[in-house]
Amino acid sequence: MIWLKALHISALTIWCAGLFYLPGLFMLHPKTRDHADYHRLRIMTRYSFIMVISPAAVIAIISGTILVYLRGLQGEWLAMKLVAVTLMVFFHLYCGSVLAKLRNPTSKSMRHPLLHLATVIVPTVLIPVVLWLVMAKPQLQDFT
Repeated sequence: MIWLKALHISALTIWCAGLFYLPGLFMLHPKTRDHADYHRLRIMTRYSFIMVISPAAVIAIISGTILVYLRGLQGEWLAMKLVAVTLMVFFHLYCGSVLAKLRNPTSKSMRHPLLHLATVIVPTVLIPVVLWLVMAKPQLQDFT
């Protein structure tokens, strides 16, 4: 089971890093000067999302699900962790929709500064919450 846990942690690390990396790449798209630079950046962003970050997310979710089953984990902290992971999945899907919108170099997507801030804040909040829920396994009845 240790190899499964190592796989889960590795995949989760790659997925989390990707959720931080993608908004930075999205912010670079409107700043490109010519079509060739935009095309190169788009290929890099698309490759990162499709070939690295998405498979890592799938592996992290599948291996995490297997670990929960094998260890018989349960409790309110697990439910809260699953909610936080679900929010990470929704943010991942949002990043995919932004990537699809960036297919067009004249797309207005990701040009508003508040959108830049929001796409950086979301993983900055979600990822530490997930890590805290995993590492601390808090007794949630203490919070009520």
